[in-house]
Amino acid sequence: MSVDALSAALRQHVDHVLNTAASSPPGGGPAWDELLRFYRITAHDGQERAMIVQYMRLQRGATPAEVRAVLEGLRTWAFGEIDRMRLDPSIGDSPALGQLHGAAQTLVDRETANYERSIGIQPAPVAPAPPKKPAGPSVGSIFANAQQTSKEVPWANMEYKQVATLTCVHCGGPQETPLDFMCKFCRRPIAGTVKPTR
Repeated sequence: MSVDALSAALRQHVDHVLNTAASSPPGGGPAWDELLRFYRITAHDGQERAMIVQYMRLQRGATPAEVRAVLEGLRTWAFGEIDRMRLDPSIGDSPALGQLHGAAQTLVDRETANYERSIGIQPAPVAPAPPKKPAGPSVGSIFANAQQTSKEVPWANMEYKQVATLTCVHCGGPQETPLDFMCKFCRRPIAGTVKPTR
Protein backbone atom coordinates (compact mmCIF):
# COMPACT_ATOMS: atom_id res chain seq x y z
CA MET A 1 0.00 0.00 0.00
CA SER A 2 1.31 3.45 -0.86
CA VAL A 3 1.14 6.53 1.37
CA ASP A 4 -1.46 8.08 -0.93
CA ALA A 5 -3.57 4.90 -0.86
CA LEU A 6 -3.45 4.76 2.96
CA SER A 7 -4.35 8.45 3.20
CA ALA A 8 -7.30 7.96 0.83
CA ALA A 9 -8.47 4.83 2.69
CA LEU A 10 -8.30 6.59 6.05
CA ARG A 11 -10.25 9.57 4.67
CA GLN A 12 -12.86 7.22 3.20
CA HIS A 13 -13.32 5.44 6.54
CA VAL A 14 -13.55 8.72 8.46
CA ASP A 15 -16.11 10.16 6.01
CA HIS A 16 -18.21 6.98 6.21
CA VAL A 17 -18.14 7.05 10.03
CA LEU A 18 -19.08 10.74 10.23
CA ASN A 19 -21.83 10.48 7.60
CA THR A 20 -23.37 7.42 9.25
CA ALA A 21 -23.17 9.05 12.68
CA ALA A 22 -24.68 12.36 11.50
CA SER A 23 -27.56 10.66 9.67
CA SER A 24 -28.52 8.59 12.73
CA PRO A 25 -31.41 9.47 15.03
CA PRO A 26 -30.44 11.07 18.38
CA GLY A 27 -28.09 8.68 20.19
CA GLY A 28 -27.64 6.30 17.25
CA GLY A 29 -29.74 3.81 15.37
CA PRO A 30 -29.56 0.49 13.54
CA ALA A 31 -27.10 1.70 10.87
CA TRP A 32 -24.86 3.21 13.54
CA ASP A 33 -25.01 0.06 15.68
CA GLU A 34 -24.04 -2.00 12.62
CA LEU A 35 -21.08 0.32 12.00
CA LEU A 36 -19.98 -0.09 15.64
CA ARG A 37 -20.09 -3.88 15.25
CA PHE A 38 -18.05 -3.64 12.02
CA TYR A 39 -15.32 -1.66 13.80
CA ARG A 40 -15.59 -3.89 16.90
CA ILE A 41 -16.59 -1.05 19.21
CA THR A 42 -18.95 -1.83 22.08
CA ALA A 43 -21.98 0.45 22.01
CA HIS A 44 -22.84 2.34 25.17
CA ASP A 45 -25.90 1.07 26.96
CA GLY A 46 -29.26 2.70 26.35
CA GLN A 47 -29.24 4.55 29.65
CA GLU A 48 -25.90 6.23 28.96
CA ARG A 49 -26.95 7.10 25.42
CA ALA A 50 -30.18 8.63 26.70
CA MET A 51 -28.29 10.69 29.28
CA ILE A 52 -25.87 12.01 26.65
CA VAL A 53 -28.73 12.82 24.26
CA GLN A 54 -30.58 14.71 26.97
CA TYR A 55 -27.55 16.52 28.40
CA MET A 56 -26.10 17.53 25.02
CA ARG A 57 -29.59 18.20 23.60
CA LEU A 58 -28.94 16.09 20.52
CA GLN A 59 -31.53 16.61 17.81
CA ARG A 60 -29.83 14.03 15.59
CA GLY A 61 -26.69 11.96 15.35
CA ALA A 62 -24.83 9.28 17.26
CA THR A 63 -23.24 10.18 20.58
CA PRO A 64 -19.92 12.01 20.23
CA ALA A 65 -18.33 9.55 22.68
CA GLU A 66 -19.06 6.60 20.39
CA VAL A 67 -17.89 8.55 17.34
CA ARG A 68 -14.68 9.34 19.20
CA ALA A 69 -14.18 5.64 20.07
CA VAL A 70 -14.46 4.64 16.39
CA LEU A 71 -12.06 7.42 15.36
CA GLU A 72 -9.57 6.23 18.00
CA GLY A 73 -9.76 2.75 16.47
CA LEU A 74 -9.12 4.18 13.01
CA ARG A 75 -6.15 6.15 14.31
CA THR A 76 -4.68 2.99 15.86
CA TRP A 77 -5.12 1.16 12.55
CA ALA A 78 -3.47 4.04 10.65
CA PHE A 79 -0.51 4.09 13.05
CA GLY A 80 -0.03 0.34 12.52
CA GLU A 81 -0.01 0.79 8.75
CA ILE A 82 2.38 3.75 9.00
CA ASP A 83 4.76 1.68 11.16
CA ARG A 84 4.70 -1.11 8.54
CA MET A 85 5.43 1.42 5.78
CA ARG A 86 8.43 2.77 7.67
CA LEU A 87 9.98 -0.70 7.42
CA ASP A 88 9.67 -0.60 3.64
CA PRO A 89 13.00 0.70 2.27
CA SER A 90 11.27 2.32 -0.71
CA ILE A 91 9.09 4.46 1.59
CA GLY A 92 11.10 4.76 4.82
CA ASP A 93 10.70 8.13 6.49
CA SER A 94 9.37 10.03 3.49
CA PRO A 95 7.92 13.53 4.05
CA ALA A 96 4.51 12.31 2.84
CA LEU A 97 4.52 9.56 5.48
CA GLY A 98 5.49 12.10 8.13
CA GLN A 99 2.59 14.34 7.09
CA LEU A 100 0.18 11.42 7.23
CA HIS A 101 1.46 10.51 10.71
CA GLY A 102 0.90 14.10 11.86
CA ALA A 103 -2.61 14.12 10.43
CA ALA A 104 -3.38 10.79 12.13
CA GLN A 105 -2.17 12.15 15.48
CA THR A 106 -4.72 14.99 15.43
CA LEU A 107 -7.46 12.97 13.72
CA VAL A 108 -9.57 12.10 16.79
CA ASP A 109 -9.86 15.57 18.33
CA ARG A 110 -10.19 17.36 14.97
CA GLU A 111 -12.84 15.06 13.49
CA THR A 112 -14.81 14.73 16.74
CA ALA A 113 -15.01 18.54 16.94
CA ASN A 114 -16.05 18.71 13.26
CA TYR A 115 -18.73 16.09 13.88
CA GLU A 116 -20.09 17.92 16.93
CA ARG A 117 -20.30 21.18 14.95
CA SER A 118 -22.02 19.38 12.06
CA ILE A 119 -24.85 18.15 14.29
CA GLY A 120 -25.22 21.48 16.11
CA ILE A 121 -23.44 20.83 19.39
CA GLN A 122 -21.94 23.93 20.87
CA PRO A 123 -18.29 23.61 21.96
CA ALA A 124 -17.80 22.63 25.58
CA PRO A 125 -17.80 25.68 27.85
CA VAL A 126 -14.35 26.95 28.69
CA ALA A 127 -13.63 28.07 32.24
CA PRO A 128 -12.73 31.76 32.44
CA ALA A 129 -9.03 32.50 32.78
CA PRO A 130 -7.92 33.40 36.29
CA PRO A 131 -7.18 37.10 36.82
CA LYS A 132 -3.58 38.13 36.31
CA LYS A 133 -1.55 38.60 39.45
CA PRO A 134 -0.12 42.05 40.02
CA ALA A 135 3.56 42.56 39.47
CA GLY A 136 5.77 41.28 42.29
CA PRO A 137 6.50 43.56 45.24
CA SER A 138 9.69 45.56 45.46
CA VAL A 139 12.32 44.78 48.07
CA GLY A 140 11.41 47.90 50.06
CA SER A 141 7.75 46.94 50.32
CA ILE A 142 8.67 43.40 51.41
CA PHE A 143 10.65 44.71 54.39
CA ALA A 144 7.98 47.27 55.28
CA ASN A 145 5.31 44.59 55.20
CA ALA A 146 7.44 42.19 57.27
CA GLN A 147 8.10 44.83 59.92
CA GLN A 148 4.44 45.79 60.15
CA THR A 149 3.05 42.25 60.34
CA SER A 150 5.81 40.58 62.38
CA LYS A 151 3.77 40.80 65.57
CA GLU A 152 0.61 39.37 64.01
CA VAL A 153 -0.23 35.72 63.68
CA PRO A 154 -0.30 35.32 59.89
CA TRP A 155 -2.82 32.47 59.80
CA ALA A 156 -5.32 33.94 62.27
CA ASN A 157 -7.62 35.51 59.70
CA MET A 158 -7.11 33.03 56.87
CA GLU A 159 -10.14 31.45 55.26
CA TYR A 160 -9.79 28.09 53.57
CA LYS A 161 -12.15 26.84 50.90
CA GLN A 162 -12.55 23.15 50.41
CA VAL A 163 -12.04 22.25 46.79
CA ALA A 164 -12.90 18.96 45.17
CA THR A 165 -11.95 18.18 41.61
CA LEU A 166 -14.13 15.60 39.93
CA THR A 167 -12.49 13.33 37.41
CA CYS A 168 -14.08 11.29 34.65
CA VAL A 169 -14.45 7.61 35.51
CA HIS A 170 -13.83 6.70 31.86
CA CYS A 171 -10.69 8.67 30.92
CA GLY A 172 -9.58 10.43 34.12
CA GLY A 173 -10.05 13.92 32.67
CA PRO A 174 -10.82 16.70 35.18
CA GLN A 175 -14.13 18.50 35.38
CA GLU A 176 -13.13 21.91 34.07
CA THR A 177 -16.41 23.77 34.47
CA PRO A 178 -18.57 23.53 37.60
CA LEU A 179 -21.93 21.84 36.99
CA ASP A 180 -20.77 20.49 33.61
CA PHE A 181 -20.95 16.73 34.08
CA MET A 182 -20.08 15.75 30.50
CA CYS A 183 -16.35 15.04 30.09
CA LYS A 184 -14.69 17.50 27.71
CA PHE A 185 -12.17 14.89 26.65
CA CYS A 186 -14.04 11.61 26.05
CA ARG A 187 -17.55 13.18 25.82
CA ARG A 188 -19.10 10.71 28.26
CA PRO A 189 -20.72 11.38 31.66
CA ILE A 190 -17.97 11.90 34.24
CA ALA A 191 -19.77 9.85 36.91
CA GLY A 192 -21.06 6.31 36.98
CA THR A 193 -19.41 2.98 36.42
CA VAL A 194 -16.69 2.31 33.91
CA LYS A 195 -17.99 0.56 30.83
CA PRO A 196 -15.58 -0.59 28.13
CA THR A 197 -15.78 0.96 24.67
CA ARG A 198 -13.89 -1.84 22.89
